[in-house]
Amino acid sequence: MLSGVTLSTKALSPDVWVVGAQPTGADDAFRSFTGRTFQPSVNPKTIADGLLTSTGEITFPLILEHVDAIYTVTDEQIMYVSRSPKLSVQYLLRMPLVAAL
Repeated sequence: MLSGVTLSTKALSPDVWVVGAQPTGADDAFRSFTGRTFQPSVNPKTIADGLLTSTGEITFPLILEHVDAIYTVTDEQIMYVSRSPKLSVQYLLRMPLVAAL
């Protein structure tokens, strides 16, 4: 998803910073991005079940070229943000979006 978001965002607004976020228990994109080498996910463990799949080997070069930063968050941080009364139910049901907050 990150590769598609960054391509469309940079096409419309090249100066916008695109930042990814991943849980520490499923941080293959973070490791790949910081190491500049594709590293597939191995046995990921996180409450953000939408982020249990590995970054794609085909899309990784797009991420490397166009994403400005990738950060990690703990499951505890995800849960803390998901409990915020300011977030709608839509975000609570989509933990990958909460990880980015």
